[in-house]
This record gives sequence, C-alpha cells and structure tokens, in this order.
Amino acid sequence: MKKIFTVLSILAVFAACSLRAGLAQKQLVKESNVSGYFYPAEEKKLSSMIEQMLASTNPKKTANYIYGIISPHAGYIYSGKIAASAYKAIYMKNYSTVIILSPSHYHHLKKAAVYKSGSFKTPLGLVPVDSAFTNELLKNKSHFDFRPEVFEKEHALEVQIPFLQKSLRNFSIVPVIISGSSYSFYEEISDILAQLISQRDDVLIVASTDMSHFHSQRKANAIDKNTLSLIADNDARSFFDNLSSGNCELCGHAAVITLMLTMKKIGADQADILAYATSADTTNSSTDRVVGYSSVIYSRSPKKTQDIIPEGGTGMLTQTQKSELFSMARKSIRDYLKSGQRQKIQTDDALFLEKRGAFVTLKKSGRLRGCIGRIAADEPLIKVICDMAIEAATADPRFPSVSESELDSIGLEISVMSPIEQITDISKIKVGTHGIIIRKGFASGLLLPQVAAEYGWNTEQFLEQTCVKAGLNRDDWKKGAKIFIFSAEVFGEKE
Repeated sequence: MKKIFTVLSILAVFAACSLRAGLAQKQLVKESNVSGYFYPAEEKKLSSMIEQMLASTNPKKTANYIYGIISPHAGYIYSGKIAASAYKAIYMKNYSTVIILSPSHYHHLKKAAVYKSGSFKTPLGLVPVDSAFTNELLKNKSHFDFRPEVFEKEHALEVQIPFLQKSLRNFSIVPVIISGSSYSFYEEISDILAQLISQRDDVLIVASTDMSHFHSQRKANAIDKNTLSLIADNDARSFFDNLSSGNCELCGHAAVITLMLTMKKIGADQADILAYATSADTTNSSTDRVVGYSSVIYSRSPKKTQDIIPEGGTGMLTQTQKSELFSMARKSIRDYLKSGQRQKIQTDDALFLEKRGAFVTLKKSGRLRGCIGRIAADEPLIKVICDMAIEAATADPRFPSVSESELDSIGLEISVMSPIEQITDISKIKVGTHGIIIRKGFASGLLLPQVAAEYGWNTEQFLEQTCVKAGLNRDDWKKGAKIFIFSAEVFGEKE
C-alpha cells in the first residue's frame, strides 16, 4: 500500500509539473482577441481582404528609407484601406524588428507596458516577439514594465499585425502600449528607443492611432487637417501643445508623439501624409458622427548616413553670434522657470536655422550643474540650443531643477556639433578636438571633446572612459564595439 501511495504521489507531482509546463507554454502565445470582430477570423478571407486593400492603393513613392509609419486601428471595413497605404509603402522591405506603439483603451499607465516574449497569434499565423529588444527596454525600469494583462483586450496593437504579416517577411515585433500625458515622459521614451535603433536600418516603428472622434464630417475634416499639418511639420512640441489645447485630436497621441520624437533623433525627419478619410468616406455612412483615419510615413535620405566630419571644429560662429546664443538660451531658461512654457524663438540668422546637434552645459562655482544635448542634426540650431538649455536646467536626473534665483550664478557652455563619423583606426582621434561615441550591442556612451582635455586623458584613456560611460568594460572598444567621432565648437560664458 505504501509503495502504491508513493507511486501515486510521484505521478501527482509529475502531473502538476506537466500542467504548469503546459500553462507556461500556453502563456507564450498571445491569442487574438478581436479576430472575427475587427477583421475576419478565417485565414483565407483575411488574407484576401488585405491583399485587395494593398492592391487598390498606390501611395507616393520615396527614394528615402522609411523608419516609421502611422496607421489607424479601427475595424478593417472602416480604416483598412487607409492603413493599406502605409503598409504598401513598406511592402517587402527588409525589416527584422517592428516596434508597435499602441495606445491603451482600457488601462491608465504610468509606465509603458511591454509584452516580454513569446508570440502573437492571428488567423495568418504566429509572429514572434523580439525578446532581446524587449529585455533591453525592460532594463529601464522607471519607463517600461512587463504588463501582459494590458494586452489582453487591446485591439489597437493587434490590428496592425495581420497587415505586417502580409507586407513583410521574417520579422519579429516589440509590442509596447503607452499612455500618459507628460511630454518629458515621451522625450525620455524616445531617447531610449533612438539609442537602441540609431545604428540599425532594419527597424520599423508603427504608431497606431485614429484621429478625431464623433464630430460631424465638416468639423472632423477641419480638426484632422490641423492635426495632419502639425504632423507634417514634425514639430512634436507644438503638436503636444495643440493637443493639450484641444486644437488637435488623436486617441493614440502618446504613440505618435513618441514616434515623432524618435524619428527626429535618428534623422528620419521627412513626414509624408499618404492618405486620409473618415468613416463616412470609407463606408458611405452617416456624416453626423464620424471618426478620422490617416496613414503617414517617416523617412530619411540615404545621403544623411554618409555625412563626413570636417577637419577640426565647426569654426562657424562669430563672437556676436555666440553672445546671441547665450542670451537666447538664458532667456529660454528664465521664461520656462517663470511660466512653464517654451517661448518660440524668432531669428533671421541663416546659420541659426541650420539643422545642427548641440549640447548645453551648466556650471556653478566651477562644478557641473547640468548637461543635456542632442547629437542628431534634426532641428534648427537655435531651437536645439534653447530646448537643451531648458532640459539641462530642469531635466538632468543627476541634479535638482535650477531655481530662478540661482540662474544668475550659473554659467553656460554651448557645444555645437558636427556630423558623426564611424572609424576603425583610433589614430584618427584628436584628443581635445574630437568627441567619442562608443556603441556595442544596445549599450552606448558619449563624451564631449572638452572632457578629455579637462582630465588630461590620452586617446586610450578617452576610449576607456567612454566605454565606462556606456556601462561597458573599459577595454570593450577593442572587442567589437563601434567607435564614432565628431567635433564640436565649444564656447562658454563667465559664471
């Protein structure tokens, strides 16, 4: 009897383990939750429907490389033809990773929710999750969280997947659901995304959103026209402000703003509106209460990746121009500290309107008080400097925000960036002239040219310290890391 009991116990344990293993295996597959509702549940019917939609659209062709799209997420009978314009633009291009940024219709989120691993299932089959990428996102614990329950009922992310399955081959997805209302949060999320994808040409970002909701056709057209105009301008800050004031409407505004910011940071600053319609247009239904839909692509010219760094510094600013930049940067900080608003800077100086990256450093009594910057040459120099001055004063996580009374005791230093160049020969590095960026895997670190000079480093010490900044081992610059150099025109004012 005792032996029988022992055998039964072993079998019970084995069965329990098998059940847990089975449940774990089941959890690896995210089942469709809107199949048969937002789109057909039958494979052949769904496949044929998408093929017909793709065949019926002929979007504007571009020689540029597409890095991002905006696509609607209503039922396919309403918005499918509009979505097809964006997917036709990227049809059969070589993307290995697709990041899908979706709003949440059921949860308010303080962090972006990430589906960590496994696969998503549609009637067209399984699409794997890029777990290496999601794990990198989840390392940023203050911004991303593993929340599988957030994905259970959400349609906005899921409806993009069948279009991807019919448009691409051999890709995996990074499912991200994002909400919230803080512009600084979107900036921080986009910083993380840009860092992870800036050296890759095989990543596509999809922002899932519908436009205005339940207005008359006439009013919807007016609101959506304003929204699309701001999207085409690719000015995320102005777009956010207009959303806040009610001049624009997007249910997926968090996804779109994050996309816009990320695209600027990687230099994909060309936004093209491919298609727009309302539910009344696509279904010949009532014009009393309509929903708007649009598709947009973000691209970058191939020549932008071939820019070569000039010898020496940028050497382009006169003393008068430097003084004017300090004055504008300081005024931007002061105005922001008083009102919480970013003032629009007006200038006729053609050089200030050139697209340049820049860093702004704050120092107090000779000590660092804040430093924030942008490498990518994606906006006019004057805007970058004023924005980075505000960020250095209020958003550097190493320091408390600067107070109004403190500002007069703080000195500003500005670094105007040249384009970056990848090198394989470290003898090209001129200490005191060049800054360094080191990237390996998902890790990246940057040090400005003046840092090496201040500490008296030689070339190898400079490389080692840049590795440390990236969170790498000191000698990783010798072990497969990518090394980039840039120059900067650095100038400071007295404290």
